Amino acid sequence: MLSTIKDIGKLVADTQAANTIEENIEGKILFVNLDTVKLEYTGIEILEYTGIEIEDFDSDKRDYYLYKAGASKGNAPAPICPITEVEKTYKKIESWLKQCNQKIESWLKQCNQKIESWLKQCNQTKDPLINHAVGILSQKNFYALYLQMSLILYLQMSLINHAVGILSQRREDITSVLDKKIKDLPKKKGEGRFLSLKINKKYLGEYDILKNCLINLSEEKLKRSAGSGVCSLCGLSDKEVSGKTNVFKFYTIDKPGFITGGFKEALAWKNFPVCGECRALLENGKEFLKKKLNFKFYGLNYYLIPRLLIGSKEIWEEILNIMSETPKTISPEEKIKKRITNDENEILEYLSEKKDVLTLNFLFLKEEQSAERILLLIEDVFPSRIRKIFDAKNEVDELFNKNSDEKFTFGTIRTFFSKSSEGKSENDLDKYFLDIIDSVFKGKRIDFNLLVKFYMATIRREVINEGYFTFRVKDALMNIKFFENLGIITFEEVENMEESRLNSIFNRFGKSLKTPAKKGIFLLGVLTQWLLNKQWAERNARPFMKKLKGLRMDEKDIKALLPEVQNKLEEYDSFDQGKRLIASEASTYLLEAGDNWKMSVDEINFYFACGMNIAEDVSDIVYPNNGKKEKEE
Repeated sequence: MLSTIKDIGKLVADTQAANTIEENIEGKILFVNLDTVKLEYTGIEILEYTGIEIEDFDSDKRDYYLYKAGASKGNAPAPICPITEVEKTYKKIESWLKQCNQKIESWLKQCNQKIESWLKQCNQTKDPLINHAVGILSQKNFYALYLQMSLILYLQMSLINHAVGILSQRREDITSVLDKKIKDLPKKKGEGRFLSLKINKKYLGEYDILKNCLINLSEEKLKRSAGSGVCSLCGLSDKEVSGKTNVFKFYTIDKPGFITGGFKEALAWKNFPVCGECRALLENGKEFLKKKLNFKFYGLNYYLIPRLLIGSKEIWEEILNIMSETPKTISPEEKIKKRITNDENEILEYLSEKKDVLTLNFLFLKEEQSAERILLLIEDVFPSRIRKIFDAKNEVDELFNKNSDEKFTFGTIRTFFSKSSEGKSENDLDKYFLDIIDSVFKGKRIDFNLLVKFYMATIRREVINEGYFTFRVKDALMNIKFFENLGIITFEEVENMEESRLNSIFNRFGKSLKTPAKKGIFLLGVLTQWLLNKQWAERNARPFMKKLKGLRMDEKDIKALLPEVQNKLEEYDSFDQGKRLIASEASTYLLEAGDNWKMSVDEINFYFACGMNIAEDVSDIVYPNNGKKEKEE
C-alpha cells in the first residue's frame, strides 16, 4: 500500500496535478512584531516588542511564513501555528525559536572547534606543502575570515536570543493583547487564525539562518534513526535510509518496544528503511489522497487508494485525474441514486464500471490528536467486486424500495452497528461495522448469529420505546437479503416442503425461512400482530404485549403462545376463517419442526418480529377483498 502511495506521489509530482494539492488557505495571521529601536538616553539599539500586526493569509507567501500544513499539530513547536488557545499557541512559537537559538549556538561551537583544530594541525605539521599553503593564507587573513564567520553566527544567535528573551519576559503582556485582538477580529465561516512573528519587519522565512534551522531540525529527527541500507520502497541499495518517515503517524518508534535491534533508536531504520526521496514522494502522495481521495463513511473516514495492475503512465495519470475530478461532474440527482455510502462525493459506482485493470485499497484511519490509528485496511478490491455489490443493492431496492426514494446503503447496516445503547456518547460498535464492510468487499462469510444478536438489540429497544419497530425490522430484512445476494451468508434449508399460498411472502425472505420452525414462528408473529391490532381498535391499548416478554421468548414460550393467541381472538370474536387458516398453518409447521429447534432466543424472536412486521402484506393475501379493514383494525 505504501509503495502505491509513493507511486501516486511521484505521478503527482511529475504532472500538473501537483499544483492542485496545495489548497488556498483563507484567514488572518497575527504577527508579534519585534523591532530594533534606539534608546533615547544612551543611543544604544536594542530589539523590542512593538505591537501586533494583522495580515490576510497569502498562500503565495507560504515560504516566507515557513508554513507547512499539520506541522504544528499537538505540542510540536513551529514558526507559524493555527491559534487554538492563545497561551499554548504562543508557547509553540517561543519553543521553536528557542530550538533555533540552540541550533545556531551549536553551529557556532562546531565552527570554532573545526577551525581551531585545523590551525593546531597546521602548526604541528612538518609537511612542506601544508606549510607553504599556510604561508599563502596568512595567519592574519585567516583569523579575519574566522572572526567574520564567527561574528555573523554570533550576531544571528544574538538576535534570535534577544527575540526569545522578549517573548519570554513579555509573555503575559503580549498574550493579553493577542487575546483582545482575536476577540475583536470579525471571523467568517471557514477562515483560520494563525500566529507568527516578524523581526525587524521581516518574515521569519526571510532569514536564511532560520530557514536552515527549519530544514536541519526536521532532518535531525530523521537522522537519529538513519543508516545505510536498502530502501524498502524503491529497492535501491547503499542509500541513507531512516526509520522515521513522519508521514503516516500510525507507524511510530516513540516507544522502545516498537524498535528492533535492542530497542536502540539509532537502529530503528532496520524496522522500516525509507530513503529521503521516497519519503518526500510518500508525503506528496498522502497529501493528494487527503485532498482528493478522502471520503466520509458514517462517522469514519477512508482513503481510496487505486493501484494500476497493467497500463502506461498516461493511463495511470488519467485514472487519477478522473477519480479526483469525478465528484464534481456527477449531478446531485445521480449522486443520491447511485450512492451506497453517505458521502455525496462517493465515486464507487463510477469505478464499478471499470475493467479489472486496477484494484482499490480502502484505508480507514482515525486521527487521535497528533496520532493516527488504522481501523481497517481492505486491499485489492477489483471493480468487478464493486459492481457485484451494486447489483446486490439494486436487487434489494427492487424488492423493498421499488416505489420509495429511500434506498439501501451501508447506512442500513450502520443502523445496528453504531452504539450499543442510546446512552453512549460515542460509537462503540465501529469494529463490528467495519468487520462487516470488510466481508462485503472481500466476500468473506458473516455469522448470522452475530448479526441477529445486534438486530434484536435494536428491535427490542424500538418495541420498548414504541419507536420505529417496523422500519428497523425492514432494515434488518434488507441487510439479510443484501448479504444473501452477495453469497456471504447461508441458512439451513429443508427440501421438499409443502407448497403454501403464502409462498410469495416466504420467497421475499430468500433462504432465511426455509425450515418448518422458522415459518411456524413467522406465522405466529403475523397472528399475534392481528390480535394486537384488534386490541388497539377495541381498547386503544395492547395488553397482550406483556405476553411477548419483551421479544425474549424461547421455544417453550412460542409453543405455549399459539393457543393463547387463538383463545384471545375468540374472546374478541375475531377468530375468522382467515385467522384460522394462518393459525392452522403455523400449528402444522411447529408440529413438523418437532422439539429442540437449535435456535437462539434472538433468532426465534427475530422471525417472530418479521411476522409481526409483515402482517399487513399477509392480510392482502388472506383477505383479498377486505384486507384493508384488517390493516386498519
